[in-house]
Amino acid sequence: MTLSETAGPRLTLRGPAHPVWRWREGTGLVLLLAVSILAFSIAPVGRLLSAALEGGFVQFRAVLDTPEVRQATRNTLAVAFGSGAVAMAVGLVFSLALAVTDMRGRGAMAFVMVLSLMIAPQISALAFKTLAGPASPLLKLVGLAPAPGTPNPMLGEFGIILVMGLHHAPLVAITLAAGLSGLPRPLVEAALLDGAGPLQIVRRIVLPLLGPFLLSAALLVLVAGTGNFGIPALLGMPVGYLTLPTLLYQKLASFGPSSINDAAAISVLIAGLAASGVIAAGWLLARQQSRLEADFALEPFWRLGRARLPVELAVWGFIAVAILLPLMSLVATSLVPAYGVRLSFESLTFAQYGEVLFRQDLTVRAFRNSMLFAGAAAASLCCLALVFAYLLDRAAVRVRTPVLALIELPYAAPGIVLAIACILLFIRPLPLLGFSIYATPWIILFAYHARFLAIALKPVLAAMATLDSAVEEAAVCDGARMGQRLRFIILPLVLPSLLAGGLMVFLLAFNELTVSALLWSAGSETLGVALLSLEDSGLGSEAAAVAATASALVCALMLAMQSLARRLPENALPWQALAGRRIRENS
Repeated sequence: MTLSETAGPRLTLRGPAHPVWRWREGTGLVLLLAVSILAFSIAPVGRLLSAALEGGFVQFRAVLDTPEVRQATRNTLAVAFGSGAVAMAVGLVFSLALAVTDMRGRGAMAFVMVLSLMIAPQISALAFKTLAGPASPLLKLVGLAPAPGTPNPMLGEFGIILVMGLHHAPLVAITLAAGLSGLPRPLVEAALLDGAGPLQIVRRIVLPLLGPFLLSAALLVLVAGTGNFGIPALLGMPVGYLTLPTLLYQKLASFGPSSINDAAAISVLIAGLAASGVIAAGWLLARQQSRLEADFALEPFWRLGRARLPVELAVWGFIAVAILLPLMSLVATSLVPAYGVRLSFESLTFAQYGEVLFRQDLTVRAFRNSMLFAGAAAASLCCLALVFAYLLDRAAVRVRTPVLALIELPYAAPGIVLAIACILLFIRPLPLLGFSIYATPWIILFAYHARFLAIALKPVLAAMATLDSAVEEAAVCDGARMGQRLRFIILPLVLPSLLAGGLMVFLLAFNELTVSALLWSAGSETLGVALLSLEDSGLGSEAAAVAATASALVCALMLAMQSLARRLPENALPWQALAGRRIRENS
């Protein structure tokens, strides 16, 4: 791994000192990177596979060839494909509207759209559940609530598909925005000069060139739908509609003699379904060849004229109905004394917030644990991201590519699969050390490090790639050691990206449920676990208060990240990528 292998102009150092400092100072970092990949990626996956095949292929097949697993597989594929279709339709229209039209306020639209993705899926499910049922405070307020005893339409397959599709739509929009930003602007300009209308350009130029990204987005939402736990847990489990992740959760909760091996086998099935989509999506993107210089990136070409205001109102109306209205229902539910009470000035109360934030042991502990776990993971992953990005930026492509793939493996895998792998890895005392972190808070921290290392690393690696090593090499000639260079030269230059990656990790870990649902123990409950427990106990108003508070914190952190936007690399924040560079400059 050499400095001369990075892009950009380089100073050539003469004499024997140059290779000596590179080799001597890089050894410790290489060892740390290798140990991290072994611990966070290779060991959990290897232990999961060994447990799943412990009884041989015949027993592995016997576990999967049962009526409940077959039904859960059919349900999983149904919600994955159904929600994928919803997400593709919404995400495609939204990304095209932002990229090719001259709508105003696109930065705000992109921010709210990504906010709906950053809010935990179980919170989205709870928001729609409180909005549509006969106990809905908003529907009661306007006299449109169904009759008492009417089944909630959000419970079951339809609700899961709708909520999951809307939740994953921003993922489609962000993926397509990456493709739209690289489309050839000269083709569009030539078509306009030739008299083609905007709709013709979209149909005959934009969509065909966007084909690989459309397929990639479809595969990604299928993977996300296959591994989603929070939405089926709140909308499917109460009516007995099980997907593979919720069946896995029930299997592990049964504490039967073969439950852990059965869970391992089901986890391998989920991982196999997800891995096929990830591999196919990566292959499609690798084949995409329409990369152009930034000066020729696609710009909005569809001038709406008098239709601009109606189109803007239509887009904001959709955002209001699909995102803001469910969140308003969540807040309204948290402001009534009990679930199902009609909201009015007489019934309005903030007692639920006082209960969950200050008095109820479970929720107070959950807020504290989530802040502590997410903060500790974000801080330590920032440190790892700094040194790993420093290494990988100087590594050869043939080394960097497989290393990044291994780092991204725990994030690409469904969270519930990673949780099972961590249980299998730590359920027995660690070799040589003689102790186990199973049923302790440390196993949750380990899982967070494995899952979110890729998130912390990406923005720092992007920032590191833009640095010129001339200053660092001059510092080497002046006798500066590696620690001094990292602290006084590299760190100040990549600090905004480092903070952005850390905040993103905090956002994802703070509301996380899929991993912690299986790894928590008494005293280490997280917010996701507390919300699921409150909802299962029939304490809907308290659950809504927890969800509303967590959502407000997510929004505040996203606004804090937005304040760093001008100091970050291009498209480092997901809503930046969705809005586009020129939109950010002109909005």
